[in-house]
Amino acid sequence: MTDVPPARELRREVRDWRRGRAELRWGEVVSDAYVAAFCVVMVAAMGGNVVLSLRRLADDACVAQCGEVRAAAPWLAAVAVALLALGLARLLGPVFSPPAANAWLLSTPVDRGALLRPGWWRTAGLTLAGSALLLVAPALLGGLSPGGTAAFVLAGAAAALACVGVAALSQVREDRVARWLTWALLAALWSALGLSATQGAGALPTVPAWAALGVAALAVPAAAVLVWRAGRAVGVVTRRVLGQTENLSPALSGALSSIDLGLMYDVLLARRWGRGARVTPRTGGPLGWWALVHRDVLRAARTPQPVVLLAGLVLVPYAAAEAGAGRAVVLVTTLVGLLGGPALCTGLRVVVRTGSLARMLPLRRRSLLLAHLVVPGMALVLFAVATTWTLLPEHPPAEAVTVALACGASALAATTRWITGKPPDYAAPLVSTPAGGVPTGVLGSVSRGFDVWALTALPIVFGPAGTLVSVAISVGVIGYLVSDGAG
Repeated sequence: MTDVPPARELRREVRDWRRGRAELRWGEVVSDAYVAAFCVVMVAAMGGNVVLSLRRLADDACVAQCGEVRAAAPWLAAVAVALLALGLARLLGPVFSPPAANAWLLSTPVDRGALLRPGWWRTAGLTLAGSALLLVAPALLGGLSPGGTAAFVLAGAAAALACVGVAALSQVREDRVARWLTWALLAALWSALGLSATQGAGALPTVPAWAALGVAALAVPAAAVLVWRAGRAVGVVTRRVLGQTENLSPALSGALSSIDLGLMYDVLLARRWGRGARVTPRTGGPLGWWALVHRDVLRAARTPQPVVLLAGLVLVPYAAAEAGAGRAVVLVTTLVGLLGGPALCTGLRVVVRTGSLARMLPLRRRSLLLAHLVVPGMALVLFAVATTWTLLPEHPPAEAVTVALACGASALAATTRWITGKPPDYAAPLVSTPAGGVPTGVLGSVSRGFDVWALTALPIVFGPAGTLVSVAISVGVIGYLVSDGAG
C-alpha cells in the first residue's frame, strides 16, 4: 500500500510538466505582456477620456427629463453586470476542472476539494475585478461623488460575486436556485428599464446615503460568506457534474483564439439543445418550404426564451429616447435587434453550417434560407414596429412607421449577415500581428454583422431619402446572402 499524495504535490507536478514543455521563452512572454499592457493602458485612457467628455456634456445639456434616466443608469448597470456574471457562471460552470484533470486526477482518492478550490478562488477574484471595472464608467456617468462611486463599485462587484457564489452552490448541489435568481434579476432589470422608459424613475423615493452605505456594507459580507461556502462545497461535487462543462471551455477557447464568433455561437447552441435533447415529436403539418417555417414556429413555442428576451429589449429604445437620444434612437433599435436576432435563427444556422443536411432537403438554397428567415424576420419587424412611439418626436406618424419598418429590415439584414457568415479560411495569406500570423479572413469575422448594421442603420438618421436607401441596401444584402452564389 502506498500513501495517497496530497493535492498540492499533484498540482506542483502538473505545473512542472507544463513548464518543461513550454515553447515560449521569458523574453517573448515579457514582450507580449508589455504589448498587452500598453494596449490596455491606451484603450483605458481613451475610454476614460470619452467617459469624462460624456459626463461634461451631460452636465451641460441634461435637463430634468433625461436627468432621471441618468440617475438610474448606475443601478441599471449594476443589475446588468450581476445578471451577466450569473449568466456566464451558469453557462460555463464556476466550478471547473480541465478535461485531463477530470480524467486522470479526480478518479483517484485524492482530496477533490483541494484540487478544485484554487480554481474557484481564481474565478472569484476574476469576477470581483471584472465587475468592478465594468461599473466604474456607469458610476462616473451617473454623477456620483467619489465616495459614492467607491461604495457603488464595491457593492455592485460584491453583488456580482454573490451571484456567482449562488451559481457555484447550485452547480454542486444540482438545484435550480441559480435559474430562479437569473429570472429574478432579469425581471428587476426589465422593471428598472420600464421605469426609466416611462418617466417613472422620478416617482421613486430617494435612497438616503446611509441606506446605500448600509446595503454596500451588507453586500460584502454576504458575498464573502457565499464564496466561502462554495469553496467548502466543491469537495463533494461529482465527476458527472464536472463532465458537463469540461469540453465547453476548451471549445470556447479554440473559437475565441481564432476570433471566430460564429464557431462560439455553434458551441453554445450545441450545449443549449444538448441539455434538453428529449422532446415530444409532433407529426403532421404543411408541405414544401412551409414545413420549415412550421418547425421554426414549434421550436419557438418549445423554447420561447429568445422571443421573450427580444420582447423585453423593446424597453431599451424607449429608455434611450427618454435620455434624449433623438434621431440616434434608430441606431439603438437596430443594434438591439442585431444582438437579439441570432438567438432566433437556430434553424438557419444549422442548415448554413451543415451542408450535408441542406443537400438532403429537396429545396434550393434560396428557398431553404428564406424559409428559415420567416419567423426571425417577423419577430424583428414586430420588435421594430413596437418602438414606433420613440420616433414620433422626430418624425410624423406615417413616416415613423416607415422608419420602424426600415429598422426591422436593417436588423434582419445584419442578423442574416452574422448567421450566414462562412468560417475563416485558414489557407488565406497571413497578416503579421503581435500575436503571430493571423489569416486575413479571421480579422474580418469580428466585424461581421456590424458592417451591415452600419451601412443600413446610419442612412436612416438622415431623413426619408436615407430610409429608402437603407431599405434598398437591406433587401439587396438579404437577397445576395440567400442566393446560390453566396454559398
